[in-house]
Amino acid sequence: MKIRVKFCGGCNPRYDRGEIVRQLRTDFPDIDVVFSGEAEADLVVVICGCEVACADHAALHGILGKIILVRAEDYAGLRRLLISLKGV
Repeated sequence: MKIRVKFCGGCNPRYDRGEIVRQLRTDFPDIDVVFSGEAEADLVVVICGCEVACADHAALHGILGKIILVRAEDYAGLRRLLISLKGV
């Protein structure tokens, strides 16, 4: 599985956005995490530092969709989704 990660600009981060990626790589070492390029991804994860969620992600599309994180606690939902997708 390939996940495309998009970060917001980081003007008002309320948590360590990079920690989300570190945790993702720890929990799912078999997932390919990419940050750029035109390659198609299975899932797009937009990691925003606050609830404004101003990152421009309109042009990003994943085969399985897109998830937007605005707080550290949102990672739990992403984790549940990835676990459920592994069973598919």
